[in-house]
Amino acid sequence: MADLVASVPSLAKNVARLEALAEGGVTEREGQMQREIARKFWEQRRLDGDPDAERAAAAEEEEDDFEEEDEEDLAKEGAEWERMQLLKIEHQSEECRASVPSLVKDVARLDAKAEIAAKLEREEQVQREIMRKFWEDRQRRRDGDPDAERAAAEEEEEGEEDFSEEDEEELAEEEAMWERVHLLNTEELRARYREAETRILDYDPKQGGVYYTRLYHVHDLRSFDHDEESPIPPMRFTNAVYKNKNAYELCEAVNILSVKIGSLDIEFPIQIYGTVIARDSLDKKCVYLFRRDREESQTINSKDESLILTGPKRGLALISNTYVETNLIIKGDQNQEERLLSKGMLTIPGMERRVLTRCELESCSLATKLSTVDVVYGVVKDAVEATISIEVLAGEFFGEITACTSSIKERLVLHDRLAHITSGEKIVPIIPLLW
Repeated sequence: MADLVASVPSLAKNVARLEALAEGGVTEREGQMQREIARKFWEQRRLDGDPDAERAAAAEEEEDDFEEEDEEDLAKEGAEWERMQLLKIEHQSEECRASVPSLVKDVARLDAKAEIAAKLEREEQVQREIMRKFWEDRQRRRDGDPDAERAAAEEEEEGEEDFSEEDEEELAEEEAMWERVHLLNTEELRARYREAETRILDYDPKQGGVYYTRLYHVHDLRSFDHDEESPIPPMRFTNAVYKNKNAYELCEAVNILSVKIGSLDIEFPIQIYGTVIARDSLDKKCVYLFRRDREESQTINSKDESLILTGPKRGLALISNTYVETNLIIKGDQNQEERLLSKGMLTIPGMERRVLTRCELESCSLATKLSTVDVVYGVVKDAVEATISIEVLAGEFFGEITACTSSIKERLVLHDRLAHITSGEKIVPIIPLLW
């Protein structure tokens, strides 16, 4: 509606230009008549032998030549300009007419919402007034006022009559409208939830049928972004100084030690790419353990080889459950198409389901698609995050760098032997450890 109103001035201007064009045509005809009268006047004087008349006639002939040559061009230009203006006006009118239905719908929706809001507000006011009178009358009856008791009885009878006669239909209509709005909102929310749930559901006989492939224990599945990476960095408390042990509180943590293909429905070797992520109690967002594109796939020759883990980038806190999600694909070639190797979710029980007296070495498995993925991890009691950085100062390095704790002897690979690092370059991105 606002666009339609805004276009009125431009339409008025175009109409004014067309009127001016028409008036210009009238003025041009008057000029032609005046020139014709002047020509006859000077022609008569030239016949009488007036030399000024001869010069005027020569000038008039030159002017007539100019008019004869350019009059048709000017007329064509005027007609073309007039046609373009008419087309422009018609196009603007079509745009205005096309925008009217959507504007009408918007206005109708706003009116409906305003009507519903007004009715709800009136209903709340009525309820508040009823409650106020109820408590006032109750207080008066408690004080022993006989008039209050009689007035309350009369008011109840009168109120019932007034309500049944005046407000019953209006309240019924308001209740029906409120119910429709509630049903529409509920149905929309259910549809959005079903759509979000469908994205993380899959079918696999190894899982007993339909199963969840990604985290679903979230506050609002409809708005949860499963691919958002955790923004929490490592070394958050490096610069903090604690004078005594009571100034801080430690929690348990998880060290992911290895991810292996424990069994395979096809023959080794295979080339793998995709992702393995962890979600911990801090924010339940993606912390990547393994992430490779198709062009950077890793070759696995046997079930004893682990994926080359390049994460986590920070410590994984174990308060409630920690989740590990796999989405691994077998790279295809000319003789074999690409196939899904593993897709699903593993759960590492949180502290509410265990009593931890010392650090423990544990494992869990996920059987989906063409494989069984084995994850070995350490549960660390009263963990502290440690960040290790290694730099080659001279020469070249080719090998493997591992680390372990005094309580868990299983080694954590910091740098794989397949990586080749030259002088002055850092080993793989900083990998934090939890002790």
